[in-house]
Amino acid sequence: MIKFFRSIRKQLIAEHMTGKYIKYAIGEIILVVIGILIALQINNWNEQRKERLTQHQLIDVLITDLESKKAEFVGDLAFGNTILKNSKTAINYWERHNKIDTLNLKVLLKYLAEDDWFFDENSPIYATISGSGLWKQLPDSINRQIDDVYRNQFGSIKSAFAKQTEYALNAKLSFLAPKRLLLFDKSTLELLPIVSENDEEFITKIELFKSGVIRLTSKFKTTIPAIDKLIENLELYKEKS
Repeated sequence: MIKFFRSIRKQLIAEHMTGKYIKYAIGEIILVVIGILIALQINNWNEQRKERLTQHQLIDVLITDLESKKAEFVGDLAFGNTILKNSKTAINYWERHNKIDTLNLKVLLKYLAEDDWFFDENSPIYATISGSGLWKQLPDSINRQIDDVYRNQFGSIKSAFAKQTEYALNAKLSFLAPKRLLLFDKSTLELLPIVSENDEEFITKIELFKSGVIRLTSKFKTTIPAIDKLIENLELYKEKS
């Protein structure tokens, strides 16, 4: 193609057709400029496509992380509701009959011994997103949602877990350990007289433990819908971008 244009130029110069040569030269320049602009536009499209792809991949990873956290909270909420149900049954029975119910006695003692409650709100995914260019590209409303879920919601859950660990450790040290109830090697019939001698203290520990679980489950009930809403908005943003 270059040889073709070059031959035309030589022909016009040889024939002393200066006017036509100037027009041709201008046209050639215009064609070159148009070609450069088209190449730049194509390059821009490719770069934008790559950026969108990277952006969507980051959003997908964030959604996966949120779904994982949600699944964890859903399981914890179900477990918490079971604890509350068993605790309420034991407390109500004691209040009505002034004695310890044997139905869930061993289970409740095991609950009181659980002092390793833990949740790590830190997320490498969140750290990556918040430190990337994606954070600036996302709408402010979504940024605020992400920040609220990872900092506020997850942070409050971590605090609730820490408080629950504190309650359980207190029960372990002040009630279970002194009465040698930590091994869970006794039958319910063997446990009943030990706990019955200290029924008020046992019920107090259960009530304190129950209050912590209520706090935890309330956090799960507000965080799970917040995660769902954030995932929905991230999916919508992906579709529109």
